[in-house]
Amino acid sequence: MKKIVLLVFAAALAVSPAMAAKKMKVKKEVDPNENSWRLVKASFPLVLPSWALPVYFSMQNDETKKDAKKKK
Repeated sequence: MKKIVLLVFAAALAVSPAMAAKKMKVKKEVDPNENSWRLVKASFPLVLPSWALPVYFSMQNDETKKDAKKKK
């Protein structure tokens, strides 16, 4: 009886990584360049002259408002 229980346990243990791999494949693929573009957008205010910063941040604020409306 112990051998049967151990064999069933070993089989379940062997199958669990395969089941986990199936679940991980369902993830949505992300564009590898998206993170790079996000970094460039986030660092853009560092190179702007001081007079252009209010314009840039007002545009960013408008985009976040539009995104929030789309999510609703």
